[in-house]
Amino acid sequence: MNTPDVLGWVLIVLGFVALAAWLTFIVIAAVQVVRSSRMEYASKLLWIAALVVFPLLGVLAWYAVGDRTRRIENAVHSRFR
Repeated sequence: MNTPDVLGWVLIVLGFVALAAWLTFIVIAAVQVVRSSRMEYASKLLWIAALVVFPLLGVLAWYAVGDRTRRIENAVHSRFR
């Protein structure tokens, strides 16, 4: 086995590890969305849609602002009442 073969296998293994980590983050985010009791049904649907349609951006957005969705919903509802 020469050096290019080893490098190729290392890159393949790293690719699979990165893919597994990414899929894990998507599944964890989806479970958190579904199990959240503080969010309304429509918000859950929008988050799940974001995770499916925009997997990378949806996951990043969920971990950035997802837990604050209920506060945002309350602010919007109070503003337009």
